Amino acid sequence: MGTGDRKPRPPVRMCVRCEVTTETPVVVAVVHQNSGPGFVVYACQECAVRYPPQRDVLTAPRPSDRTEGGR
Repeated sequence: MGTGDRKPRPPVRMCVRCEVTTETPVVVAVVHQNSGPGFVVYACQECAVRYPPQRDVLTAPRPSDRTEGGR
């Protein structure tokens, strides 16, 4: 039996909000860390709409987005 005979496994993840296992996960956040690997946070289709879009941490903020106290 070769590897071509197997069906691909569907992605199965647990929703971070309702803790239900879903086969249609949606990425709602990517957590970056200074030491060690980061991780991805998933939600089910119903809960994903409750999460705001995440900002790309690799892009610099615009000067208008910076606060005066952050100098």
